[in-house]
Amino acid sequence: PYIGAEAGWQQDKARASVTAGGGTLGGSGNDDSFAIGGQIGYDFKVSPNFVIGAEGSFTTPGRTFGLTGRAGVLATPNTLVYAKGGWVNSRYDVEIGADSVRRNRDGWTIGGGVEQMLAQNVSARVEYRYSDFKSFNGTAGGNAFSVNPDRHQVMAGVNFLSLIHISEPTRLRRI
Repeated sequence: PYIGAEAGWQQDKARASVTAGGGTLGGSGNDDSFAIGGQIGYDFKVSPNFVIGAEGSFTTPGRTFGLTGRAGVLATPNTLVYAKGGWVNSRYDVEIGADSVRRNRDGWTIGGGVEQMLAQNVSARVEYRYSDFKSFNGTAGGNAFSVNPDRHQVMAGVNFLSLIHISEPTRLRRI
């Protein structure tokens, strides 16, 4: 088990259209921001060089929750190279004029990274994640809109591993 903190770069992209006055306007935009968050998870070594795990995470801005699985290979005894993927949920605000609409969106995420042990119970990691939150429709300011959001993140983090040491089972031998 582990718990950790992370920070990095986040880019929200949105392709949108607004129907107003009998016409439709479309466009896209990017919003780059600094993101911070945390994670809690559990990894299990299924063979000498293969690790699987599960993780829950939270990042802001955009109030994003995620539940992911990850699988990786130990490139060295202290370096894990992994891929991850799973479910995410984020909050989006759509503003048209003085009116705004807030929506929570479920989506999926996929990514990968490298995690390095720094000390017996501390590791550091760098990872990339892509998240797709599916398009959604609504009305704001009397106008219909459609938005298709996605997100790119590059995050660096530190994990603190459990102080509980789980050793291999003791084997009894007959004498």
